[in-house]
Amino acid sequence: MPDAASGSSDPPRLSGADADRLAAELANHHLLRQMPQAALADLIGRGTEVTFAAGAYLMRTGGESDSALLLTSGTVLVSIDTGYDAVELARFAAPAVVGEIGPFTGVPRTADVQAVTAVRAVRIPAGDLLASAHAHPHFLSAVMRQLGGRFETFNRAFGFYADALNALERRDFDLQLLDDLRNPLPELVNFSQSFRRLAEAIMVREAERRELANAAAIQRAMVPDPAEARAIAPQVDLYAQMRPAKDVGGDCYDYFRLDDRRIAVSLGDVSGKGIPAALFMTATQTALRYVMRGGLGPTPQDLAHVAATVNQLLCATNREQLFVTLFLGVLDLETGVLDYCNCGHGEGMILRADGTAEHKAPTGMALAVLEDAPYRAERTRLAPGERLFIFSDGLTDAVDPADQFFGEARLQAAVAMVRHQPSEPFVTGLLDTIAAFAGSAAQYDDMTALAVTYLGPSGG
Repeated sequence: MPDAASGSSDPPRLSGADADRLAAELANHHLLRQMPQAALADLIGRGTEVTFAAGAYLMRTGGESDSALLLTSGTVLVSIDTGYDAVELARFAAPAVVGEIGPFTGVPRTADVQAVTAVRAVRIPAGDLLASAHAHPHFLSAVMRQLGGRFETFNRAFGFYADALNALERRDFDLQLLDDLRNPLPELVNFSQSFRRLAEAIMVREAERRELANAAAIQRAMVPDPAEARAIAPQVDLYAQMRPAKDVGGDCYDYFRLDDRRIAVSLGDVSGKGIPAALFMTATQTALRYVMRGGLGPTPQDLAHVAATVNQLLCATNREQLFVTLFLGVLDLETGVLDYCNCGHGEGMILRADGTAEHKAPTGMALAVLEDAPYRAERTRLAPGERLFIFSDGLTDAVDPADQFFGEARLQAAVAMVRHQPSEPFVTGLLDTIAAFAGSAAQYDDMTALAVTYLGPSGG
């Protein structure tokens, strides 16, 4: 099946007359009408016109978010391929904007976009899209509102499915729920179809819960590839790993370059388990990347403002009253200066060159608890060879077959045994030690750890 635009590999840019014509056609779109028509025509003029045959893929999961598409004719289907089946998320008919969130957040494509009919579109490079957003705050605000609306849809969806999954796990599933799934909210139509198939299969023969695997696939797509850690910067040795207690967990971590001399790292733990926690963590990561890539200043106060902004975004659509503890750090690769904001996340320490371990206490409450909560960031410095180690409470809360907790003392001893190892064997060694302690005992919390060792301005 075709998966690329027809025509040459380097289509010509649009003429001024064509750009003006398309700007007039697209001017009523809810995002694009936030820009003056002349500015919209200028943005379109910076793009290239592309066409897709019916069945062709406009975007593929995992692809680089290097552009957005302004659809001028045709209809597209947005879906996720989980390995079992393609789950339809939405359909868009022109005029429409597709793939705009990726350039703002810096994450790879998280869904497939396929042409249902023949499609004509204008491809806008990410840099030009971001420049227009900064030049026209109303346009940027509209994108933020759209992102908030998606968060709200997520919350409505996982609130419903959390109740249904709990009923299934208790084996007291009410058949009335299947009737409720016949007429779901418009935002939940496609999810309801998938869940209905799951419920019917469990009632008949207790089939495998495919939707859990679907959610796990989405969660894995949000976690950086280990190869990214090795390539992020020569000045650091970075590694992270997550071991969910169930098919889908509420822990997550992230790391990425902010600019030529700074990297950002984060690790969070959502209240609750399973699909609701995973979706809420996905929303948290998306909001965090979006706000930080909007421009982060050089002071700790700037990082505190990031935490406060993300908190407000999450609070605005948090009807299920979930919350997330989060450790967020920004490391200057030239100086080793580390700004960090600890949002109710007690599990973080700096391993100093003299053998001591500094525990970093919270500098604010968990996110999504109180809309106007104050946040404070602090600053420290890593000397070459010193390490920031952040982790979830699943490490200390791991239990053995006798229901004994691994605990803080055992963790300190395990850290002491591997602290001189590079970051990857350091993390895997700790997690393997805890797994050996747990043995065959069922675990009720995810185990996630991230280590970033500063090697100095010239690298190791």
